[in-house]
Amino acid sequence: NLNDVPTEIFVQALNDASPRVHAAAIIGLGRLGRPEAAAALLQTKVPASFVAPAKDVEGPHATPNSAIVFPHLAVQALVNLKAVDAVTGAIGGENSTLALWALRYMHNQQAVDALISNYAKSTDANLKKQITITLSRLYKQEAPYDASWWWGTRPDSHGPYYKGINWAGSAAIEKFLLAEWEKADANGKQFLKDLNARHRMEIAAFGTEEAVASNDEPKVDLEKIKNQKGQVGKSSIEDVLLAINKLQGDPVKGKALFTKQGCIACHSISKGEQMKGPFMGQIGSIMNREQIAESILKPNASISQGFATVLITAKGDRTIMGFITEETAAKVVMRNIAGEVFTIKTSDILSRKEMDQSMMPAGLANSLSYDELASLVTFLSQQKK
Repeated sequence: NLNDVPTEIFVQALNDASPRVHAAAIIGLGRLGRPEAAAALLQTKVPASFVAPAKDVEGPHATPNSAIVFPHLAVQALVNLKAVDAVTGAIGGENSTLALWALRYMHNQQAVDALISNYAKSTDANLKKQITITLSRLYKQEAPYDASWWWGTRPDSHGPYYKGINWAGSAAIEKFLLAEWEKADANGKQFLKDLNARHRMEIAAFGTEEAVASNDEPKVDLEKIKNQKGQVGKSSIEDVLLAINKLQGDPVKGKALFTKQGCIACHSISKGEQMKGPFMGQIGSIMNREQIAESILKPNASISQGFATVLITAKGDRTIMGFITEETAAKVVMRNIAGEVFTIKTSDILSRKEMDQSMMPAGLANSLSYDELASLVTFLSQQKK
C-alpha cells in the first residue's frame, strides 16, 4: 500500500551522492502521487545545456547529456503528480526554468490562466518570452489514437505532436497570442511566426511556412543516362562485379560521377541536405563494395525499408508515383523519379499501393567503364558518417 510509504526518505535521497539513488528518488516521488513532494522536485537544477535548437535544426537527441537526466525525470514526476499549483507558483522564481518545462505537458486550464497572468505581471523580457513559448507548446495536444492512422516508415519526427488537436485551453492561448501579435514589432511577429511553425499551431494570422523544393536542384534525364552503352552496359552483371572487385577506383572521380550519373536526384550524402531517397551518407557502414555495386546494377534485388515505390490516387483525378519522404497524420510528401516533390493531403488520398519494383531504374551505370563504376563504388563505400 503506497499510502504507508513515507515521503521523507525519498526527499532525503534527492541529495544522495549516488546518481542512481538520486534518480530512483525522483521516480519514486512521482509514483507515490503526493503533490506535497513537488516543492522538493522543483529544486532540481536544470543545466545550461537545456536550450532550444536553432530554427530548422532538430534537437540533439542523440548527443549524450547525463546532466539533463535528473531534470527530465523531475518534470515527468511533476506531471504525474498533477502539481499545477506548485509549478505555476514557481514561475518567475529560482526554479522557473524547470516549472515552465513541466508546464509544457500540463494541458490544464488552470495552468494556462496562470501563465497568462504571470506574463501580464512580469517586466522580465526573457521570462515573458519563455512563457510565450510554453503557451504555444500547450496550444495543441496529441489526438487520442483511434486506429485510423499510424506512423509510416518515414514519419515526421519534428513534433511536438504527431497528430495535434485543439483542446479546451486552445481558445484562451490563441486569444493571448493574437493580442501579442497586434502589439509586436517586426521581430516580435517573426518570433510568433517561428513558434507557429515550430509547434505547428496552424494559427492562420501568423502565416504558414511550407517547405518547398529548391529550384537549384539538378534536373536529371535518367532515361538518357541508362540508354548509353559503355563497358558496363556491354557486359554481364557477373563480369562487372568480378572486374570491380579487382579495381580500387578513384573516390574523387566517384564523387563527380555521383552527380553526373543522376544519383543526386534521389539520394543525399549529407545530413544537412534535403531528405530524398535512401540516405547515402553512411552507406559504407552498412554495405561493402560488392554489395554497393550489386545494388547499383540490380536495384530491384533489395529495396530499402521505407523507400518502396508507392502509387497514390488522389482527389482531382491525380495519380502520383514515387517514394514517401515525409508523412504526418495530415499530409504525405512524395518525390518522383525526376526529383519533383508533391504534397498530398491525407484526406485527399483515395488509394495507396506499394509497388514491387524499385523506383531506381536499372541501367544507370551502363555508360560507365569498369574503372568509373569502381570509382563511384569506392566513393560510396567511404561514406561512413
